[in-house]
Amino acid sequence: MKETFLEELRSRDLHSLAAESAQADEARVRSVLAKGRADTLEEFAALISPAAEKFLEPMARISSATTQKYFGRTMRLFAPLYLSNECVNNCVYCGFARRHSIERRTLSLEEIEREIDAIYKLGFRNVLLVAAEHPKLVSSGYMEDAIKISLKKMPSVSIEIGPSRVEDYKKYVEAGCEGLTVFQETYDEKVYPTLHPSGPKSVFEWRLATPERGAQAGMRKLGLGPLLGVNNWRFEILAVALHAKFLMKRAWKSQISISLPRMRPSEGCFKVLAENIPNDRQLVLVTCALRLFLSRISLVVSTRESRRLRDGMMNIGVTQMSAYSSTKPGGYADAEDSGEQFHIDDNRTPQEFVAALRSHGIDPVWKDFDAGFVR
Repeated sequence: MKETFLEELRSRDLHSLAAESAQADEARVRSVLAKGRADTLEEFAALISPAAEKFLEPMARISSATTQKYFGRTMRLFAPLYLSNECVNNCVYCGFARRHSIERRTLSLEEIEREIDAIYKLGFRNVLLVAAEHPKLVSSGYMEDAIKISLKKMPSVSIEIGPSRVEDYKKYVEAGCEGLTVFQETYDEKVYPTLHPSGPKSVFEWRLATPERGAQAGMRKLGLGPLLGVNNWRFEILAVALHAKFLMKRAWKSQISISLPRMRPSEGCFKVLAENIPNDRQLVLVTCALRLFLSRISLVVSTRESRRLRDGMMNIGVTQMSAYSSTKPGGYADAEDSGEQFHIDDNRTPQEFVAALRSHGIDPVWKDFDAGFVR
């Protein structure tokens, strides 16, 4: 294993492996399923092949049993809180991109407290603070203040913001932040600049190394994910699985999670090629395959997906879900539609979503961490 994930990624020919995956035969899939797990990336590639779709039901049974072994019949719930949609990047797929004429807003500290109160009243005790990339958010102590305000009512606070330096992440950890999520969007070094033409996010290497810097700073949780739809999806799934495997060894003190967001309509009106985005059945296949390859990984599905699909995925490998999400700053205390990053699909209330979980025999977990655990 290489010292950095950039070296690891460049040392593997994932394009060839993705092509081999698309041509895998049923015998290869059967041999992996006979063991009940995938031990190598090559075996994992077979499990996301077209041939594997014929074996989706047995894969789902193995995935479900493995998930219950390590996580029980539980679902960790969280709410994303969007702090700002002011952005200096021009990502071609994003509704927050600098070129768009949308209402720009960064919540004041008083507004953050109001949003946290609203989220708390909904039942959540785990919040993900999300912000577009703008220098003022990290240079003024704003994020540290936002974390401290959130901790007044939220035992678990994580962040999803523009990639930062180790010293900045250390400040957030000291303020009480326990988790860091960063979406690579695409792991293809040649495709990446076509999606990120300008702004700090255009630097592939800097973004790719973000989880490693977060681990160095002491983040307890590290969240990864591609944006399914912007590039060949089998390549992206292979890359994020490799990334998670790397971090589970190099950042073994942190819990690793993978999110599987698919492109949704947004202000950017980005055109998705049909072959680049997995359909519902393929997304379920990917979820099961990840569980067979990374048995202890946390898998996340957001409200981007339909309630029908989310209900179907509850028992087969997913361990974290958001509920009643707003993707605009101030969207919980003031539920207007303008300024969204993307449109959500599953808009059930937390109570409705919890009822759905329980109807599937799954216990909702609102709180699973307290700072007292690590003092």
